[in-house]
Amino acid sequence: MRKNFLLLSAFGFAGLLQAQISNIDFRENKEFHRAQFLYQEQSYLASQHAFEKYLQKENIATDEEEIAAYFAALTSLINNQDGGEARLMSFQATYPRSSLSQQGTWHLGSYYLSKGDYDKAFDYLSRGNLSDLPAYQRDEFRFKLGYVNFMKDQKNQALNYLKPLTRHAVYGEDAKYYVGHIYYSQRKYDLAQPYFEELQQRNPVFRQRLLPYMVQIKFNDGNYSEAIRLGKEQLTAYQDAHLTSEISKIVGESYFHQGQYDQSIPYLEAYTGEMSAADYYQLGYAYYQQKNYEKSISLFNKIVAGNDKMAQIAYYQLGNAYLKTNRKEQALAAFQSAGKMDFDAALQEDAYYHYAKLSYDVGNPYESTPVTLQKYLTQYPSGAHRKEIQNLLVDAYITSGDYRQAAEMLRPIQNKNTEQNKTFQLANYLYATTLYKNGKLNEAKNYFTTARQISADDVVTARAEFWLGEIAYRQGKYGEALIFFKGLENFPKDFNERKELSYQLGYTHYKLKNFPQSEKYFKTYLATNPPGEFKADARMRLADSYVGNRNNEQAMAVYEEVEKSNNQMADEAAYNRAIVLGLTKGNAAKAQALENFIKAYPVSKFNDQAQLELADTYVDLEQINSANLVLDNLIKHTNADFAAEAHLRKGFIFYIQGQTKEALRQFEKVTEKKPGAKQAIQAIENAKRIYLNNSDYKGFERWVSRFDYYQIDVSEIQTLALDNALKSFDANNYPAAIAALGNLLKDYPQLQKNDQVNYALGESYYQTNQWDAALKPLNAAAAINGNYQSDALLRLAQIYLNKNQITEAKLSLEALYNNTSNLAYQSFAEIHLMRIYAKENNTKATELAQKVLTNSKNETSVREEAELILARELYHKGQKADAEKSYKALENASSTAVRAEALYYKALLLNERKSFEASNQVIFELASKYADQQLWGSQALVVMADNYYQQGDLYQANHTIESILENYKDFPEVSKKAKVLQQKIKAKKK
Repeated sequence: MRKNFLLLSAFGFAGLLQAQISNIDFRENKEFHRAQFLYQEQSYLASQHAFEKYLQKENIATDEEEIAAYFAALTSLINNQDGGEARLMSFQATYPRSSLSQQGTWHLGSYYLSKGDYDKAFDYLSRGNLSDLPAYQRDEFRFKLGYVNFMKDQKNQALNYLKPLTRHAVYGEDAKYYVGHIYYSQRKYDLAQPYFEELQQRNPVFRQRLLPYMVQIKFNDGNYSEAIRLGKEQLTAYQDAHLTSEISKIVGESYFHQGQYDQSIPYLEAYTGEMSAADYYQLGYAYYQQKNYEKSISLFNKIVAGNDKMAQIAYYQLGNAYLKTNRKEQALAAFQSAGKMDFDAALQEDAYYHYAKLSYDVGNPYESTPVTLQKYLTQYPSGAHRKEIQNLLVDAYITSGDYRQAAEMLRPIQNKNTEQNKTFQLANYLYATTLYKNGKLNEAKNYFTTARQISADDVVTARAEFWLGEIAYRQGKYGEALIFFKGLENFPKDFNERKELSYQLGYTHYKLKNFPQSEKYFKTYLATNPPGEFKADARMRLADSYVGNRNNEQAMAVYEEVEKSNNQMADEAAYNRAIVLGLTKGNAAKAQALENFIKAYPVSKFNDQAQLELADTYVDLEQINSANLVLDNLIKHTNADFAAEAHLRKGFIFYIQGQTKEALRQFEKVTEKKPGAKQAIQAIENAKRIYLNNSDYKGFERWVSRFDYYQIDVSEIQTLALDNALKSFDANNYPAAIAALGNLLKDYPQLQKNDQVNYALGESYYQTNQWDAALKPLNAAAAINGNYQSDALLRLAQIYLNKNQITEAKLSLEALYNNTSNLAYQSFAEIHLMRIYAKENNTKATELAQKVLTNSKNETSVREEAELILARELYHKGQKADAEKSYKALENASSTAVRAEALYYKALLLNERKSFEASNQVIFELASKYADQQLWGSQALVVMADNYYQQGDLYQANHTIESILENYKDFPEVSKKAKVLQQKIKAKKK
């Protein structure tokens, strides 16, 4: 109960200003006697008039005048007349030595006391010495001084005057009341209680007045039953609104402390005063115990804005109430707030446990679930829930796609149990697949090897072995790949990659030129009826294997069948069929087939190569004019590579016809179009033959001196050194190649401009992971428009991508894309340029995404990226229905980043349709499954805050905004959006 002192009524005025008439006998003076009589009868106005009339007489004795003047001034003061105070003070000035002057000081004090001016009353009352007063007046003025000190809140001084009067016949009861009141205000209830109880027993008036204080005293003593009894008596007997409110509160709190929550509620509700945090908590907790969780939530929400122990408890109970109503998402925020406060360490730990566990259960939009769980383990290394949280953390890492952390967390544990070994194996396997998809083959190999060695789950072991074979294949280690793949043939259980095993074995044998085996495995694979694009590819490789086995007729039958299927490989099948046709039916049939192919597939990637083959075939058929027509057409309409090849062939035709000058002109055009390339070198060698046949050595020297990439005076030693250096490179002995090529360049610095040497050196550095060292020679090779330019550009792009030097990677990829005729290189450039352009919001990303999608050989994850880029474009163009369909299809993508973005846009589109609850559910799903995708998680939180804001839940909205600003400082654009929304929330609160 709040301190609320109920003071006694002010003293009666006459009692405060009694004064003694002088002992001088005035009975002979009737007028003075009459004035005296009127004063003593308390007829102060008549007495004043009589004293003033007496003062108007002449020849009044001095002592008579002094006394009359004093009582005239005193009665003026008693009568509350203007100037009464001044008259009494004037008397004191006129008669400073009069004994009445001292009495005047006391009377002025009593006068100001009656007026409630306690400062002046204290000033006058304390000037004199109580011993100067008559004995019968001393207790009166002691009481007055006690009362004045009481009213001035000088409690100890008041006690000094009042406590001795508690047994006084006149002032005793009032003194007891004030003494008890002082002890009560000082919370010395044991001292106050005896005074109050005595007063209640002796005087019914005090029983009514003191009953509220006795209720409070019993409550403070912990005597809740007595507080309830007395409180109910007070509520029944008296109807004062303020007291009813206060006493109801005490009764309610007493029931609360007794655990009788149902009894406490009506009394706590009856309190009409200003509610404190504790008041809201008690009422909220009482409703919580009665399972009225909605009411308790509304009350707890009124006190959670604080930062004290009560707020911490309220947050905790708010979280419990949300759990009781199955609102786990709201409970998450409440437990997070309670867990941040350290006023109650045990409660803080339990709150943080619930916060961490809920993060795992429903996802955490404020910070990633693994981070939350790890914080619990860090903060409470010996906590009661440590093992449970450890298991949840490992599972959360795996669920959120942070497989590396899951693996690293389990790695140090000695003597892992069966379940831990399975999880450890799975985490290594999954992280390896992530590394593999990102092109980090060597790192992936390490984790796949660990997963294979654990052997906790046979299926995971088999899958790891499969991907180790795939890595070996991609690295050109076909013999090693074959060992892995063969080891899985007799594995007794099924696993995801089993259906691809025959396909991979077929390719591996094909690369090893073991055509009978490649034929066998491609047939086995085709018998499983694989998907369309894989089926077509397998049939093509089967046909190629037939060719390798010299089963040309079978090969042609397959090529023809693939061509008729009209799939994406139809042009390749038709081209290969034309080539094999030449082996079986001669050049005339081959020429006819090539002519048909060129007409049927004018935009095929094999068209230019087909024209070269056709020209060669015409030469073999001695149809020179036809050959020249084809070559002239190719020169006009193709790229530099094929144009150079066409000029070489025209030069050869002129040479065999004896037209050496025309032949030389064709060879010179080759050097112009592809300087330094293998075609240019071949052209120079062909020209050399012409010059040498003509014995024109100087002519050749003059002609060839223009080409700094062609050395005509290479010594035998230099030739051997070059051959030796390249021999190490050709044998894939890269460390030896680096040493040999380095020495070669040191000894023959003129070779620093040789693209073959530079490429070989750069490639050797690349293969030994010396990327920085590889850059210089690869850039030198890429700068030469030669045979190794595309290979060098590819390696440069790969290095820059791995080093995250995006600008340099982009330049290399664009150069590669614009210059290469290698289809695999084109596809690589398309994929990575698409990614770079997408991050730059470059419209070229959409164009390349469409090309990526048309290439059926691209991996699923790459095609999903392309679909994602097209989905973004649809959204930003306002075609939201189409965008939604695209994003819906991507929710099951193989990439966690793609799935996270798809869910973000799903939540955003639901928000735009005002489906706020559904939007929040999607965001929690995103947080739960993809905690590592912080960009999409932070942007989703802004959407969540807006959902809460639109629903009018300003607490949850503001809590979400504060979490964004605290945890996502690395995303300034997201923070900027959050601050804008925060201002809207603050404006709405006002």
